[in-house]
Amino acid sequence: MTSFITAAELGKLVRDPKKKAGADYLVVDVRDSDYPVGHIPGALNVPAHEMYQRAGEIISNYSHVPVVVFHCMLSQQRGPKSARIYRDIVQERLRIAPADSPLLDQKIQVLDRGFAGWVDAFLESEPSLIEDFNQEEWDSL
Repeated sequence: MTSFITAAELGKLVRDPKKKAGADYLVVDVRDSDYPVGHIPGALNVPAHEMYQRAGEIISNYSHVPVVVFHCMLSQQRGPKSARIYRDIVQERLRIAPADSPLLDQKIQVLDRGFAGWVDAFLESEPSLIEDFNQEEWDSL
């Protein structure tokens, strides 16, 4: 089962200088046309409509990462669905994986309230936790 992670909890990982995106955690941003308004530092952008095709690539490249967090704008549809697709493909891979596969321990989560919740949490207090933020485009959403 996929669990949710709050912006505060993910923020601790992102701001921890001992933790590295793509090594200690992975944020997968599944937004498409709404991605250019800004993103979480170190996030990998894989639009939701590409998840089936790219999940295997993500698994191959990031199987060693202990925490994978998916999100879209609100994490109500695209983010949770993408996490389910990823989880299902991980489960398929685990059927043939070695007993010591790091995928066995990988935690798959969805960012509660999505990027909108992230912006609410950090835009004013820690704007460095939002890369390439475009206020004009944000206001037009």
